[in-house]
Amino acid sequence: MNSEKLHYLTPVQRVNGMLFKREDLYAPFGTGEVNGGKLRQCMLLVNKIHRDYEGLVTCCSIHSPQAPITAATAKAFGMQCQILYGGTKPETLLKLPMPKLAMRYGAKVSIAARSGRSSILYYIAQKLQRVKDKRDYIILYGINLGEHEDILLGAVADQVKNIPDDIENLVLTCGSGITAIGVLAGIKRYGKNVRNIHLVATAPDRRKMIHSMLQKHGADRDFFYHDLFHTRGFSYEEPFCSVWGGIRLHPNYEAKTMAWFAKSGLRPEDTLFWITGAEPLAGK
Repeated sequence: MNSEKLHYLTPVQRVNGMLFKREDLYAPFGTGEVNGGKLRQCMLLVNKIHRDYEGLVTCCSIHSPQAPITAATAKAFGMQCQILYGGTKPETLLKLPMPKLAMRYGAKVSIAARSGRSSILYYIAQKLQRVKDKRDYIILYGINLGEHEDILLGAVADQVKNIPDDIENLVLTCGSGITAIGVLAGIKRYGKNVRNIHLVATAPDRRKMIHSMLQKHGADRDFFYHDLFHTRGFSYEEPFCSVWGGIRLHPNYEAKTMAWFAKSGLRPEDTLFWITGAEPLAGK
């Protein structure tokens, strides 16, 4: 894939009074297919390592877009792909949109464990990697940081280039924390004056990791952290519907952040809302 597509700078749009960073418009495979900042991170990572490996392996939630993102990336680079799930049944995989879409992209999908815990599935992925003489590369939860942090954080940080120079509030969904780190590093890199950063968490607490990585890159700063994940009644798996001015927000991520925003007291006209990606509809 050419460099222009990999590094496409997605637009900032004002919709119904609020600014949106539209990472969901990074959609190199077309409308309705996998898209967004996580796809770009995966594409840039595999662009670097694909000559040394035959295939990609990943393990994730049955509701996560990481499976079709990894599968689409493997297909684009002419690689095999295997998705490992746990704690589910074959008939369930055949009904759910994310496994279905991964299979449509050519991935081999299997139930590797009784538990869906990421640590167990990662252990199994490592065993499979050893059996295949390490010819497969493991895409970790949230897309690998580790030895490739320069590529992944740089991919996100570069997207800060076109946001306004002066912002009162920036609202960002926080899952693995990698996008949050990249955005905050980009704010430092491009000298953006963002007075209040609100990370809205839909996953376990990543604050320690975020601060540690930002310190390493000389970009640490204060931010507000809003913990939805441990809020009573919260469920990652349960989708939430939210549309803002025609923008359909991802039901497992940004839609829940928008529900938080609606009660936050923040003013839309003072806020930039960062959209990491949209739900791919092709698997439905």
